[in-house]
Amino acid sequence: MTDRLLRETFEQLADDGPPPPGLARAALAGARRRRRAGFAAGVGVAVCAALGAGVAVNGGGGNQVASGPGGSVVAAYSGIRDPAVEDPSPAFDYSLLLDRETGEYERVPYRSVMPSPDGDQVLVGEGDNSVVHPTRVGIMDRDSKTVRWMPTGERDGFPGNAGDGVWSPDGKRIAFRLVPKTGAVTVVVVDVATLRTDVLPVPDFRQGDIRLAWTPDSAGFAITTATLADESAPYEAGEVQFYDLAGRLWRSFDVSDPKLCAAPAFSADGRLALSGPLGQPGDLSIAVADPATGAVRDRFDVTGPAELVGWIGEDRLLVRTFEGRPGGVVIETVDLAGRVIKSLTPPDGVFAQQIYVGSAAGLPDSAADLTF
Repeated sequence: MTDRLLRETFEQLADDGPPPPGLARAALAGARRRRRAGFAAGVGVAVCAALGAGVAVNGGGGNQVASGPGGSVVAAYSGIRDPAVEDPSPAFDYSLLLDRETGEYERVPYRSVMPSPDGDQVLVGEGDNSVVHPTRVGIMDRDSKTVRWMPTGERDGFPGNAGDGVWSPDGKRIAFRLVPKTGAVTVVVVDVATLRTDVLPVPDFRQGDIRLAWTPDSAGFAITTATLADESAPYEAGEVQFYDLAGRLWRSFDVSDPKLCAAPAFSADGRLALSGPLGQPGDLSIAVADPATGAVRDRFDVTGPAELVGWIGEDRLLVRTFEGRPGGVVIETVDLAGRVIKSLTPPDGVFAQQIYVGSAAGLPDSAADLTF
């Protein structure tokens, strides 16, 4: 697709992207259906109000887990409200990136950051898609801090933020789910090396946890469809649908329990975890399912409210909990029976909208407390 056509496409897109992932997404989705206008300026405050204090994390869709030998570590805290700034616009949010040489987090002036699977590049975003603070999304070289900005619409800019994008496991592409002002939802796939962009003619995903989850082979992506009976009802899962990079549906299966409505999460070897409900009181249910049929193999509950982050290796999962733990938000590693293996809390005062997990290999000994 040419830059001209890409700009024309982006100019037709919404001035507010999808709600933030996980519980923040579910809590805000109903409000957005009732009040679409004026959302962007208040998203930072709304997220904090929805979560109390929150790190929105997930291994499928908008957030990623890229673990490896040597354990895992939170590589980035993305979308942190700056208490020194009164303006609630997310344009003033900042993020933290882990410096792998020092084992310490450094502040970067981007409202969202998402490291690539190998950590060498970072998807960054700034602005709130307003006239004063137009949104830009780009790819930053981790060492030089140089950013290659993606083509933008002449009037509105890129219609979302870096948190709407998802790196493919091989690090060659980034997929964005974009919501237009009118017409169908689209998926935009960006080639990382060239910034060439393809718009995929996918179905109109508007309800439920509509984040994309790349398949482990980087050949396509999956989503969990959901329906909503009314504004007060929880989302009910329908199918897990698989699409190729041409936007063609090539297979699907029914979700066995309607409350497992969160985005699918894949391990590196293709194991599948489904979870839910979203934005509801009570415990989080997690099911390890057959990736071909959806048949449940293992199932357990995590004391909630909580959200699945993703896989750590092939026999552990990462979850984040919001209540009932010392300090509020806690990130926990659990086995496939739901037993907690290790817990950690975010840095003091850090209430991020998203976190991204990477390999802890090569970190200095001083960072041992950050790993899991």
